[in-house]
Amino acid sequence: MLEFRLWLAALPGPVPEAEARSYWNLKDLPTPNLDGALRRAHYVYVGAWHEGHLSDEPQSGRCPAVRISDWLFYRGTIDRYQAPLLDARLRDELIRIHRPRPGDLPAESADAETIAAFLTANLGRHLLPEEAPPATA
Repeated sequence: MLEFRLWLAALPGPVPEAEARSYWNLKDLPTPNLDGALRRAHYVYVGAWHEGHLSDEPQSGRCPAVRISDWLFYRGTIDRYQAPLLDARLRDELIRIHRPRPGDLPAESADAETIAAFLTANLGRHLLPEEAPPATA
């Protein structure tokens, strides 16, 4: 069974729309601005899931990491392609959807305090979901 891991990358600035479009559509096109931003980003581990955690119903992912990944996809692709700005509203939304729900399946997840502290410390940056931080040389 495939396992997925979610890290949040807090980028120092916005991503050009063409590069954000390539990112969200999983296209293998050059994204030099985004690549540089990901190397300078701050990261926090959110959690992991497998295929059984996925759902066809919007916002019903059955673990916190899936819900956060889905919400960032929504915020990054509706109206225009972007790395969403982490403002107080997005921080509060992500903290809310990170909370466990009665129907959640068992899954690895960072504690709520770690997520809240990271989001608060990175207000004003732009968020993207990543499978892992970039390897350091």
